[in-house]
Amino acid sequence: MTVRIKSSVIAILAIMFAVVIFSVWKFARRDKIPVPDEKAAAMSLLVEKLAGPRYFNSPATAEPDADGPWIGVEEARLQQDRVIQERHWGQSQRAELDRLISQLAEPRPARMVGGYRIPLERLNLALDALKE
Repeated sequence: MTVRIKSSVIAILAIMFAVVIFSVWKFARRDKIPVPDEKAAAMSLLVEKLAGPRYFNSPATAEPDADGPWIGVEEARLQQDRVIQERHWGQSQRAELDRLISQLAEPRPARMVGGYRIPLERLNLALDALKE
């Protein structure tokens, strides 16, 4: 009987020791400031900066992706006239924009589903690089 009591007491003390260690660990980490992921923060700022009528926008039906916002080639072609009009561009810039859309288009990861897509932030950055 005493061996059973000793083993029970040891088990209870081990559990209490684990709880104390966990509490101390949580208390020590309380003062640390959470640092956001740099890539995610930069992507968020970039998407926020490159938004508006002068840029291509992500469609409302777009699914979130870990690689960032994407736009379908068809959707980019639909928004192309609006962007050209907002930037007061002519036919030469339209041809450059057509080449840019074709150049940045890449197949979807599941090639069986859907056509091509374009990384939205790269498209908008390249759009700013085109001659006004």
